[in-house]
Amino acid sequence: MTAQDVQELKNRFTISHFIVLIIPFLAIGLITKLPEKPEARLVKDRHCFNTCKLRIVETIPANISFGEDTVFPLSTFRAWKSLILNAQEELYVAAYKSSLQGKHVLGDSAQYYSQEGDTIYNTLMSVGKSRKVNVRMVENYPPKDKGDNADGVILENFGAVTRKSIDISEYMGRGKMHSKFLVADRKSFYLGSANLDWRSLNQKMELGVLVEDCECLGEDMHNIFHVLWDLKNKGIESNEALKVKAAYNKEKPLEIQVQGEKAQVYIATSPKELNNPRRTWDLDAIVSEIDAAKKFIDIHVMDYFPLFIYRNPRVHFANIDDAIRRAVVRGVKIRFLAAALHYPDIGTRFLKSLESLNGFHANGTMEVKIFKVPRTNIESIVINRERRTHNKFMVTESAGIIGTSNWSGDYFMGGTTGAAIVIRQTGEKRPFVDELKDIFKRDWDSDYAHPLEEYFEKCVTSNTGDFCEGKKDPRLFATPASANSE
Repeated sequence: MTAQDVQELKNRFTISHFIVLIIPFLAIGLITKLPEKPEARLVKDRHCFNTCKLRIVETIPANISFGEDTVFPLSTFRAWKSLILNAQEELYVAAYKSSLQGKHVLGDSAQYYSQEGDTIYNTLMSVGKSRKVNVRMVENYPPKDKGDNADGVILENFGAVTRKSIDISEYMGRGKMHSKFLVADRKSFYLGSANLDWRSLNQKMELGVLVEDCECLGEDMHNIFHVLWDLKNKGIESNEALKVKAAYNKEKPLEIQVQGEKAQVYIATSPKELNNPRRTWDLDAIVSEIDAAKKFIDIHVMDYFPLFIYRNPRVHFANIDDAIRRAVVRGVKIRFLAAALHYPDIGTRFLKSLESLNGFHANGTMEVKIFKVPRTNIESIVINRERRTHNKFMVTESAGIIGTSNWSGDYFMGGTTGAAIVIRQTGEKRPFVDELKDIFKRDWDSDYAHPLEEYFEKCVTSNTGDFCEGKKDPRLFATPASANSE
């Protein structure tokens, strides 16, 4: 054997030896990248069935009274404070605005009105600066009103949060980052109508859900946050978070116990372009539940426009309106509560069109009221304008949907981000559905819900009512252009 043959054998041995050594490490690497096995998902789902807790949370404006025998869920303030204080490793916040300290808008007179907001601000500052919890925030940009991004900037400057301001129009051509949620440790979260704003803690009607100890849905919300977080640096095409498949959707919801009874739950989002694979579009979720209703539909939203209201020229948006009309035709009882805050002369006319169908079917009804949180006794135009319903929820005999989006085309097909949680209960007992129905009935029967015809006559035609919405002080807008957006 020549020296060359010997050297070749040595080289082959070295290469073979290296391959034998490296294969186990390659295998480990491949295993870590493999998708989660169905068996593992089933185990996790069973665990979540027993651990997940879900409850409605709500803001009732100061000086509002519904009577002693009505339902009052956990407050938004207490839910947020609990989430923040109980976070162990990470807290992720999606905020349309961060104006917790009333001083940004009210100046020296803020102390009385923003106590809850100041407390949440101080709690975020304390938790974030402790460095024990990684606090991240995505926030809409540019701000609409004076002070909207003020506390996000301050918290970032003090090192309490790592923050990314997002102009969705850079990626979608139009729209806002309008999502509103907090996620703690990938297992507990708040999702609902309330902004990270002092007014959402004591001046506006707000409704959301607090989900606790629910790893399955918490991971889903964590992924939704990262879609937004990664936009800042990676855009849409190379956004890795967008490639993560949604574990639950309309066809395959998570089954858990809600108030002791089985429920099917999933999270839906908008816009479709920013939805994970297999994620249900929240517009589809709303239309699907309207179409599935057989007995009743109760709706409470701030804005209702079957239009792209913020486009110029405006464009018709028929999806939800058509679904409601289909429900009327098949005899479903429908009650609709809305505000008349933005473009009341337009919104009330579309609602009048719906209400004109009342009596179309012998077994069905179509009733509409305008909900107005009454003014306070002070002269502040800010306080009185902000006292409104900001709710965005719907309940049928078998399902509840609680979301972050107003009901116009801009929020579902206009680039604006949003999310909704869908909870279905079809068993003999439906406690979550019943509680949401009771909340709606409380609002509907209250002195703050005005018949549509009365509101139209006194607040749109003649402006003689003492319950009409006031004009917004233009000095509150952050920029002149923002006057045309919600």
